[in-house]
Amino acid sequence: MRDLLDGLKMLGLESSGWRVEKLERYIAEIELWNPKYGLIAPGEDIVGRHVLDSLSGLEVIRELGPRRLADVGSGAGFPGIPLAIWLNDVDITLIERSGRRAGFLRNVVITLGLNNVTVLEKTVEEVGGGGLFDVITFRAWSAVDDDLLDVLGSILSPEGTIAAYKGRKDVIESELAAVAGCLVFREIRALEVPGLKDERHLVLLKIC
Repeated sequence: MRDLLDGLKMLGLESSGWRVEKLERYIAEIELWNPKYGLIAPGEDIVGRHVLDSLSGLEVIRELGPRRLADVGSGAGFPGIPLAIWLNDVDITLIERSGRRAGFLRNVVITLGLNNVTVLEKTVEEVGGGGLFDVITFRAWSAVDDDLLDVLGSILSPEGTIAAYKGRKDVIESELAAVAGCLVFREIRALEVPGLKDERHLVLLKIC
């Protein structure tokens, strides 16, 4: 786990203590269940591509001051689980429509003792409206388009922010240009992910 500890240090996060222990246990659970559940691609770098990538947006999300955060299309729990370990005073809901993956997430929540996390085995459309969340995250889940903003807007509080983990800036700019009329705020923050050469950004959006 030396790459994990070194990566956490490079992100300015603690590299020892209960948070790191939970993170290491989480990685072990993914490695254990991945052959059966297909949580990530075989042989993929869990630490760099998934864990550290999720935590690279932590400080930006912390700046938003969320009380209730939803991670949409959570899959294996990225970025929701790593964020929940650090943001232990925030109520975090993992929304995942796959029963198999939702079952894995429920097991992880129990195993890690994440009392601030709830798993919903639903589509976003089934979650219901009412401005439930003040921050919504997603990662490798969907392009930013009109349909996405309509769906997320149904569960986002009026002043809430979408924080989308994305890749190349030129692709992001193209997506945002197509939905410019739906946005009242947009910001693209560059992310540095230890050990990952790919271009990464966190896109912050407020919708009309």
